[in-house]
Amino acid sequence: MTTVHIIGAGVSGLACATRLAKAGSDVALYEAANHAGGRARSFRDESLGCMIDNGNHMLLGANKATRAYLSDIGASDAVHELAPAAFPFVNAVTGERWRVRPGKGRLPFWLMSADRRVPGTTARDYVQQFARLYRAGKDDTVAGAVGTRSPLYEALWQPLCQATLNTNAGEASAMLLRSVVSETFLKGEAACRPVLFHKGLSAALVSPALRLLRDSGADVRLAARLRGLRWADHRVTALFFPEGMLRVGPQDAVVLAVPPDACRDIWPEAEPPQDARTIVNAHFKLDAPLSLPWEMPFLGVLGATTQWIFVRDNILSLTVSDADDLAERPNWDLANHLWGEVGRVLGFASSRLPPWRVIRERRATFAQTPAQTNRRAGAGTSLHNLFLAGDWTDTGLPATIEGSVRSGHRAAAMALDAIKTAAPAPGK
Repeated sequence: MTTVHIIGAGVSGLACATRLAKAGSDVALYEAANHAGGRARSFRDESLGCMIDNGNHMLLGANKATRAYLSDIGASDAVHELAPAAFPFVNAVTGERWRVRPGKGRLPFWLMSADRRVPGTTARDYVQQFARLYRAGKDDTVAGAVGTRSPLYEALWQPLCQATLNTNAGEASAMLLRSVVSETFLKGEAACRPVLFHKGLSAALVSPALRLLRDSGADVRLAARLRGLRWADHRVTALFFPEGMLRVGPQDAVVLAVPPDACRDIWPEAEPPQDARTIVNAHFKLDAPLSLPWEMPFLGVLGATTQWIFVRDNILSLTVSDADDLAERPNWDLANHLWGEVGRVLGFASSRLPPWRVIRERRATFAQTPAQTNRRAGAGTSLHNLFLAGDWTDTGLPATIEGSVRSGHRAAAMALDAIKTAAPAPGK
């Protein structure tokens, strides 16, 4: 019996495993941690007394691979789509508030309406900036491509880069941002709709996937860290775990769905991106639910340390991307600073710091600069039965949940093809 061995139970590994299981393949899934989900999971925080997500994530209407994954695992009802699409912002310095509201249809006629644009911008600004972005090459940064003088730079390009690339626009890959704009703003309102995990990340992405895998007879092993591979004749022949060696059959396949640093240790031929960027999230438990402007569940912030505010029930969550400069600050210092900042932004004053939790993901994503983006590996390797998955691989998208799922689905398809190729002919 052939088996696909998948190393890593983050989103890319789970997407790969569930796609294979639904195709009728035997699947073995190994995860080094004692939980699945990787950087997109929920856990119970005792200081808050409730479940929280380890990071704030949001899908967009254009994220079809993730929607397909949710459908595969029976979790489509675990996300909530906001329609019509709108992205609310507040300037923490001036207090000005506005919404970017894409319109229907592929042609961006919505840019002709001032109340749909960033204040102080014209439709011509967008057309010129989009054109510059589309002329960018693989070595261009966003700032180098669009320039920094337009009001769109700080009010649109910078928030987009930090939210989707976890990298400052001065360093971020213009080609990666172009892929985001192409799949969303240039495809109309439906492609831009925010999609939120209103039940939490694990309820949507992790628990249903594990349930499907176990129901299908998959072998799911947690706290199982792969130490290395053995290969011969261009095929993986064994996997090494602390408990011992596991033989890989001649018709089996292996998918490495691990972070770039782990891949570099196991399969250095990939030469994955080396630099990483931090994301800081702070969660506060309020006495009662808080309303954000326009009754939206999230809010973008300019001119402050905080970049995004999310509310779910009575939990207020703040996100700071590209946050390497905050990595060494004490948690209590960050909590006090961010709480005071959000109070000023939202117009409430409180001398009492509520129950809080600060979470730092020091290697949340690879640094999505042109140099590091150009290092992304494809799904295939020099071994006929070894494939790579992960948001850091060359998906054409930033390191997002959608990129993770696409990479997992692509690796699953390649593993299936490899199994068919290796299968002996009938009668032999």
